[in-house]
Amino acid sequence: SHTYTWLDSHKNPVKVPAAQYINLVQRWIVGKLSDPRAFPVDPVTSSPAIFASSGTNTPGSTTPIPMGPTTLTTPLSTLSGRDWVGKNAGFPESFFNDTKTIFRQLFRVYAHLYHAHWIDPFWHMSTEGASAYGWTDLNSSFAHFITFAKLFGMLSDKDTEPMQPLIDIWIVNGTIPADAAAGACTIVPAQ
Repeated sequence: SHTYTWLDSHKNPVKVPAAQYINLVQRWIVGKLSDPRAFPVDPVTSSPAIFASSGTNTPGSTTPIPMGPTTLTTPLSTLSGRDWVGKNAGFPESFFNDTKTIFRQLFRVYAHLYHAHWIDPFWHMSTEGASAYGWTDLNSSFAHFITFAKLFGMLSDKDTEPMQPLIDIWIVNGTIPADAAAGACTIVPAQ
């Protein structure tokens, strides 16, 4: 009987059994994905121009206030104010961290499934009939999940440590492509 830590409504850590933890993860993720403030569903049709004065209009004028001297190498994100992953699509500044948290929570569920349920039910499902290979479905799902997570840097090496031996096998045998394992498309948020 594994126990996991969850933060209660007052942000205090509480120990919960695995089944309750998985239920809490599921409810938290569904709640996050269903919240249009966290994951907007309406397309961004246009965004007002933001001038250096931090407004869409400058007081008493229709001309923007210049920001001052820049160089040709100044990033556009610096010229336009704060920038973050998903900003242009209407996502909030917390979007990237929320997404990484979702990946960490899902990874912990996968780790629990492998560590506590690999033999029963997943391995034993393969003896119930020629078309029932539960362990292959679990492996396929996890391999796709971890490939995406590593490719885009959604999980750190510390996050994946509990499952690293299996991940290493899949990297060696090509199940997880080398460029994905190396984080070829890792998202680095603007500072």
